[in-house]
Amino acid sequence: MTLRITALLAAWSLLASSGFCFAQELENFPDAALTSEQWQQRVRDARRRSEEFVANARTQPADPPSDKEDAAAADQRAMNDPSLQRGDIIATSQGFLVFVGRDSEARQPGDFVPAPSPRY
Repeated sequence: MTLRITALLAAWSLLASSGFCFAQELENFPDAALTSEQWQQRVRDARRRSEEFVANARTQPADPPSDKEDAAAADQRAMNDPSLQRGDIIATSQGFLVFVGRDSEARQPGDFVPAPSPRY
């Protein structure tokens, strides 16, 4: 008899706790209280936003920059880095270069020389 009562109490506590958890989940889900019309309006709004996104994407240039253009832009960013100091080494599409110019002057191609090859 004691075993039966213990089993019933355990089953009852599991059912009560699962119902409580389900109620908490509904409270945490704000869309649970929406009417059918409100839900359909949300779907229409989302569809409209998606169509606007696709239309904007189609108006963007289709050709991304070429690898050469990307490399040239990256080289320019590295060479014009204001934090460069004499002796710094940068990696470019032409290989590793050593900055030999001055900090205060505008950068010129002569401010960089090829880095020496490593000796193994």
